[in-house]
Amino acid sequence: MKKSLARALIFLMSVAALATGREVKIGYVNSEEIISRYEAAIAAKRELNAEIARYEAKAESLKAEYEQAKEEYESQQLSLSEEGKRAKMAEVESRKRRYDSYLKEIYGKNGKIEQKNQELLAPIVQQFDSAVSKVAQEEGVVLVLDATKAGIIYSEPGLDLTALVLEELNRRYAPMPTTGPVKKVYAIMPIYESNDQAQRDKIGSQIRSFVNTLIGTKPNTEMIPDRKVDEVVVSRGYRGQQVQFDQTLDIGRSLDVDYAVFGECRKEDRRIQFKLTIVDIRTGTLLQSQEGEAERPEVLQERVSRVVQTLYSKIQR
Repeated sequence: MKKSLARALIFLMSVAALATGREVKIGYVNSEEIISRYEAAIAAKRELNAEIARYEAKAESLKAEYEQAKEEYESQQLSLSEEGKRAKMAEVESRKRRYDSYLKEIYGKNGKIEQKNQELLAPIVQQFDSAVSKVAQEEGVVLVLDATKAGIIYSEPGLDLTALVLEELNRRYAPMPTTGPVKKVYAIMPIYESNDQAQRDKIGSQIRSFVNTLIGTKPNTEMIPDRKVDEVVVSRGYRGQQVQFDQTLDIGRSLDVDYAVFGECRKEDRRIQFKLTIVDIRTGTLLQSQEGEAERPEVLQERVSRVVQTLYSKIQR
């Protein structure tokens, strides 16, 4: 439909040119190429990805809280009174509603991600239109087509305005150099669950979620979503293995992060023991390892917070 409309416009303008004896110059641009190489658009995409990563980290944390409450209910229901069961089930349902509500708020129609995308996209579109208009006037072009939509089959040399528009955009709208603190990028490796009870209760997943949330709230930090980390873990052949220092370096360099955390945990009855290690991926240095222990699951997040603070303070020195 769009290609047919473009051809119809060209035909009508050609007829008009013949009738008036005036030369009509038609140009075109490749909008996809421009957006992929326009510095402000690249910066906007990076900002959107960072925002999505923060939302995903929060969603993973809420999901872990819900799953933990559900597993606690299932493991304790035989020993709970009827009143205790109702209270525990109410907690499970509350956490589930909170998780579902957050997903809708972020990913739903007109959710935060969609709003952020529109916020970043609007000025890019305006800048693109302005640059195309300016270049067209300078080159004496009366009609500019988008090659990605119009299906340009052939054109004479000099009608492709893509390079000129891109140059104009990057000259006028290139993002200013950053003068504030540079963000540091973190990746959290899967936390190895070293015994059956830890695996059954998904202790490693809980600890990983806590670490993501705790570091993600620090200033000037960007978290790589666990999903992306796990994709690299699988592609590197580390799935099911205990990710240690060498594997963490390999994965961290593949993801182009500044720091990465790996660790292990085990659970005996209600007692949870864990160890976390932070690595400087840029220098290939193991910065700090720290052990932690929670005498019961209810205080696990607080114990992880203590360990994370110790690791993070190593970076600040």
